[in-house]
Amino acid sequence: MKAAVYHGTADVRVEDVAKPTIGAGELLVKVKACAICGGDLRTFRHGHKAIHPPIILGHEIAGVIEEVGAGVERYHVGDRVIVAPGIGCGACSYCLSGRQHLCYTRETIAHGYDGGFAEYVRIPASAVRAGNVNFIPDEVDYLAASLSEPLACVINGQEAMDIQLGDTVAVIGAGPIGIMHAELARARGAGKIFLLNRSRNRLDAAQDLNYDAYIETGEDGGVQAVLDATDGLGANVVIVTAGSAAAQRAGIAMTGKMGKVCLFAGLPKDTPELSFDVNFVHYRQITLYGTFSSAPRHNALAVELIRSGKINADRILTHAVALEDIVHGFDLVEHRAGMRVAVVPHMEELAADIARHPDLVISKG
Repeated sequence: MKAAVYHGTADVRVEDVAKPTIGAGELLVKVKACAICGGDLRTFRHGHKAIHPPIILGHEIAGVIEEVGAGVERYHVGDRVIVAPGIGCGACSYCLSGRQHLCYTRETIAHGYDGGFAEYVRIPASAVRAGNVNFIPDEVDYLAASLSEPLACVINGQEAMDIQLGDTVAVIGAGPIGIMHAELARARGAGKIFLLNRSRNRLDAAQDLNYDAYIETGEDGGVQAVLDATDGLGANVVIVTAGSAAAQRAGIAMTGKMGKVCLFAGLPKDTPELSFDVNFVHYRQITLYGTFSSAPRHNALAVELIRSGKINADRILTHAVALEDIVHGFDLVEHRAGMRVAVVPHMEELAADIARHPDLVISKG
């Protein structure tokens, strides 16, 4: 089969490799679409301490079951599925409470196992047993379904934030994750949504979503604009999707009393520290949340939100590239040429799906 093999920093090669063979309890999934995550780009450009090449990256997987291992009863050949990449042990307190992504012995597809930037991917028995494989509803095509994994991470973040009816929510970062956060906040009943971004072009691209304010962050990170828009009170909820210490400090500074701040993005590993006014947080009784990744139940909810139309996949997924053009796909993500980019290993088989997304750009390197 063809696969995009990661050999090290800035070195991904599309090669002929052996098609995976599966054992008892496992699944073989024919990959139909696998979207490129910002984490994939960071690994491609800078490496990752937990990823040891050669390995196949890609964890935002949507596909169809090609083979079923002995002993598997829930899944059948031909089932259309998405895959939650984080595999918990199933026995610790985190796994038992539905927070498998926090499991201390968690394994991850595309870290310890080959991922979805290939024609086929093997789903280990541990993932099958843990419920990491969810079915795609008939109304959802493979391209849209590939957004389930990043949306699941957004759901996990907002589950912690517990947005209430009427809340004013400020989202810093107008990329695909920021738009998902803004749309999910609206679905949860937010009263006002402010979208903030460093550059104007992505704010302009989101004008049709009719948020209550579009704010260029500028020198103060957009703090004064948020205060002005809230009569000096600040936002009830601030979600920082930008991996920037300046953005995180601004997010805290624009938060109102009893407000909540979600640090959804981490910081570079060589400068992970954040300095901020602790007294400001203390006297305003602000709560800081760190959230990352998701559990299988979040993936199941994500694909349902896509099915219901509460999250419009067409506003998030803008480009598709063939497997052979994956490096060009990385370039599109790096230069913010669109929003989410999907890698399609079997482009000729997805003609009907592509036709359902008339604005999707099929981009070649």
